[in-house]
Amino acid sequence: MEIIIEDLKYEDIEECYNLNKIIFNEEYGLDDVKDLYLKLYKNKNMYRFLVAKLEGKIVGYTSVTMAYNLFDGKNPFMTLWWVGTHPDYRHSGIGTKLFEKIEEIARENNCELIYFTSKSDNVGAHAFYKRLGYDMNAEKAFIKELL
Repeated sequence: MEIIIEDLKYEDIEECYNLNKIIFNEEYGLDDVKDLYLKLYKNKNMYRFLVAKLEGKIVGYTSVTMAYNLFDGKNPFMTLWWVGTHPDYRHSGIGTKLFEKIEEIARENNCELIYFTSKSDNVGAHAFYKRLGYDMNAEKAFIKELL
């Protein structure tokens, strides 16, 4: 079975939306998500939403943003948000394929680094990220929820 990694298509939003409810148990207005998709995809050079498909079914995804820092911004950096795989498909190469594509995009855009956070109790994911070469001890993330 071949895993395909591609940009989210508008017609796949509802399927991905339902997967988000399964993975993260969070729900937003579907119409709001569709509207935001149209807004974000006007600048595909700085924002991508990747999905992993297996036999045409979305089984994983991540949100990719590239940005610059004014003082050391010669090269952009990449941030990830909500890397997720359907529970029934974990440990089947989906996450690895997503990260291969993430790193390909980062290299194509000359990104200096890839940065993301992970819940402190998500030790299975931490082990996975370490196997891929990510260092969780490099920095600490501070988060303040505003909404």
